Parts: sequence; structure tokens; C-alpha cells
Amino acid sequence: MLDARYLSPAGVTPDAARRLLDWLLARGADEFTVAVMALGGEPARVADAFEDALAPYELPVASRRVPSGAVGAAPTRDVRRWALTVESLTELLAFLPRGLFDAQPGPSGWLEDIAVYRRGELLLGVVTHEREGVLRLTPAEHREVEALGVTSSPTGESIHY
Repeated sequence: MLDARYLSPAGVTPDAARRLLDWLLARGADEFTVAVMALGGEPARVADAFEDALAPYELPVASRRVPSGAVGAAPTRDVRRWALTVESLTELLAFLPRGLFDAQPGPSGWLEDIAVYRRGELLLGVVTHEREGVLRLTPAEHREVEALGVTSSPTGESIHY
């Protein structure tokens, strides 16, 4: 049984985010999704670079459960997915230099709302504009993650899962 605990930027520094994603990969996480954003009619260098770098790891669109900041939002939706591997994680991290919660909207494009799955089950989901995330692990796994320097809370403020 997976327990949900909630994350905030204060509890997951960029370095801790890197350790968390490495840990999730080592514990069987096998895919991720992230919203690739761009402003209409603008050249989107960041979004285009992400698309090019991660193209070899793209998986078919699939229905996945995602956290939301909106009351009444559908618990599942079709999302773009990428395989989570050592190589794809290296590419992904290059686009998240400020961590999991820091999306910088702008004309070059940006990423937001990363989610990580293990065999289709949500492990980590971030709602960037709410600056909150959910981490779904066993109690023993939560203790291991805490030892990585990732702090969490038993209750969330803004997101729903």
C-alpha cells in the first residue's frame, strides 16, 4: 500500500530533487510525463530542445492518474510519456536546473507538472503553479527518501490526489 505525502519547494531543493529522481529510477520508476509549454506564435527554443533531446525515449500517449490543483478535476487523463532511464533522466535534469517546482514561463518555452510512474502507478506528481507535489511510496520508502534530504508533510495544502 502506498502512502501519500506532500512536497513543497522548501523540502525539495534542486539537489534533493536530483537525488529523489535518481532514487525513484533505482527503485523501479520506469516512465515520466511533463507538460511541454510554449507561447503561441513564438519560437520555443527550450521546448524544441527538450522535444529533440527526449524524442528517443517517447512512449505512446496513455491514460494516467495525475494530481491536480483544481477541485473536481478528472483524476486520470491522457498524457505524453517518456521512458525513465539513466540516459533520459540525464537529459530531463538538464531542463530542470532549478528543481521540480520552478517553471519559468517565457517565449522560449518551459516545462511544468512532472509526474513519475512505476508500472503505471504514480509515485511523484508535481503541480508546478501550486508549488506542491505528492509523493506516493511505502512507509519504508518514505523513510529512505527522507534520508536523502527530501522532507514531506502528511497533508497537502493545494493539490488533490
